[in-house]
Amino acid sequence: MVAVTVTVVIPWRPGCPHREAALGWVLARWRAAGYEPVLGQPPAGPWRKAAAVSGGLRRAAGGVLVVADADVWTDGVDEAIDAVAGGMPWAIPHGPVHRLTRTAADTVLAGGPPGGELEQPPYRGFEGGGIVVLRREVYEQAPLDRRFAGWGQEDECWALALRTLAGRPWRGTAPLWHLWHPPQQRDSRRWGSTNSRALYHRYRRAAGRPDQMRALLDEMEVP
Repeated sequence: MVAVTVTVVIPWRPGCPHREAALGWVLARWRAAGYEPVLGQPPAGPWRKAAAVSGGLRRAAGGVLVVADADVWTDGVDEAIDAVAGGMPWAIPHGPVHRLTRTAADTVLAGGPPGGELEQPPYRGFEGGGIVVLRREVYEQAPLDRRFAGWGQEDECWALALRTLAGRPWRGTAPLWHLWHPPQQRDSRRWGSTNSRALYHRYRRAAGRPDQMRALLDEMEVP
């Protein structure tokens, strides 16, 4: 593995016992892999992943960032970090997403290896979701959008910004294990909210057009 300074940032808000149990398991995996994650928490109010990541970045010293959800793990992280340290602007360390059932997740949390019954067949998750590895300056160029409140569209729009402004990612093939927790409130499995859906369509129109994407991101600075 290439020698680089790495900070793992986990956007986080306590309150759900299932997610807290998942976080404990995930933290143990990160530490066993040689990393000490930083938990980033947003201010009070609606959940905003971008604000949570920003909170973690204030305590992050690494030149390479790993932005990781609190309920997932993959064994492909080191390879993705090597890809970024070797020149790729960003990387997705995992291939298919394996969403464990509650029973399978309980078995893993009790000490079993990742695996077991799945809620659905493995699928290729959205770029930008799960775990993303990138250079810090790339994140500053194409950050998560803090206008997304709640859950839905923030990850895929982040990926559209990264592809437009930084280029295509390196992608690994290791499975991403997702531990079960009660679903978050949202309009549907596909759409988080009316506002998120509208902002997503603006990202789609700006995708592949750097000037338009930069202008869209710059709007975050306008009160």
